[in-house]
Amino acid sequence: MIGSWDPNSAQSQELPEAALQSAVKMAEGKALPDAPTDAVKPLQPLMSVSQSVWSEHLTTLESSDLKALCRFFTLAEDQWPDWFGGDRNPVIWICKELKSRGEFPDKDLTAWIKQHSQNRFLPYGNVLG
Repeated sequence: MIGSWDPNSAQSQELPEAALQSAVKMAEGKALPDAPTDAVKPLQPLMSVSQSVWSEHLTTLESSDLKALCRFFTLAEDQWPDWFGGDRNPVIWICKELKSRGEFPDKDLTAWIKQHSQNRFLPYGNVLG
């Protein structure tokens, strides 16, 4: 029997914690390297998964780490091939978590994201969906 493949169900429900911490550290620099490092490569398949995969894990992170991850995923999508997130880019889920904490909208972070991204869905998501 041939089944259908659902990329969301194929994803592990566990986010790679070490990769997230590497992404936070990488985002502290002025720019990302020319190619993703082995430390952050496990995050690439998670660029376009649903909010439910991210939501419970984001609540455990410090707001400063969430803002760093916004910068990381914004730049990763813009600079690295195959890191496309579109209307499921983790930046959207991260900003929703920051909003639940009363820390978003953040004018500086929003301006930075828009300045460094071609993705029209960032940081608010798809207003039609």
